[in-house]
Amino acid sequence: MTLLLRIAVGFIVVLGLVLGAILVPAHIQVRGVEPALPSYKQLELLRSEDGPTSVRYLLTSAQTGEERSLAHLSFLVEWANGNTFLIDTGMSKQQALDFADLIKTMDSSLQDVQVFGTVSSLMGSELSELQGVGFTHLHIDHTEGIKDLCEARGGGAEVLQTVSQRDLHNFNTSEGADLVAGSCLRHGEMRAISSSNGSNDATVFESPNFPGLAAVELGGHTPGSTLWVVSLAERTLLFSGDITNDKHSLDHDIAKEALYSWMIVPENIGRTAQLRKWLRELDQRENFSVIVSHDLKNAQQHLKEYSSN
Repeated sequence: MTLLLRIAVGFIVVLGLVLGAILVPAHIQVRGVEPALPSYKQLELLRSEDGPTSVRYLLTSAQTGEERSLAHLSFLVEWANGNTFLIDTGMSKQQALDFADLIKTMDSSLQDVQVFGTVSSLMGSELSELQGVGFTHLHIDHTEGIKDLCEARGGGAEVLQTVSQRDLHNFNTSEGADLVAGSCLRHGEMRAISSSNGSNDATVFESPNFPGLAAVELGGHTPGSTLWVVSLAERTLLFSGDITNDKHSLDHDIAKEALYSWMIVPENIGRTAQLRKWLRELDQRENFSVIVSHDLKNAQQHLKEYSSN
């Protein structure tokens, strides 16, 4: 074996060991989060006379390509008393540009990103009505905008998290977790409500400050992936985060690319398959709709766009 070949083999071995040291613990961790899932009847019981009155989406940035589009959406839940709750905080302008460049290395068909603003700039003066924030998961494209939000609003609002999202992090979520933990948001209390679902107890988490809003631990995409349930008077909206990247994949049971799920974002592919089936069945119910984080058409079908005054 020549010296050059030995160096190449040694480099490959070292690279494999490094990747294994990073990826294996993340895969083990995410496979340890498979809580029981609530039935649609349990989710129907979340409706409240004092529940939310409307939900709107905020489009912070978007890229389009030959086969797909990638939108970065946040969702604003509103109550009759004027209080609002934000699901995901998006990114700053520079982070959106950097993230778009990274995504283009994986999909060259995507065009340059269009940045429409941060969640705080889009909300404008109504930012003062924001009383709570939650995250579908802690990847940076869903959390980095919290810095700008805190600079614009200051303290006073609370963040709601499930136990898994608060405590279980890997190399892809630790930065977002640190941003949330060090932000201006105070941690709000969530109470766990269990209900029998076959042989298991499925748990949803509620806050007394936000009637008709609930969180369900999912796992699958990240250890802390969370379904946010928003129970309007006549429809239950389910914000599924990145369990799928678009609604078409949910409707047709299409898994993400193997390279993505094994190397880029360590996913529990057995769990994401289970979640696609569960979410698809809920979405087919008369008064349920699943909203996928990166699918603009899906959001437009069910929600109105948020426009600042």
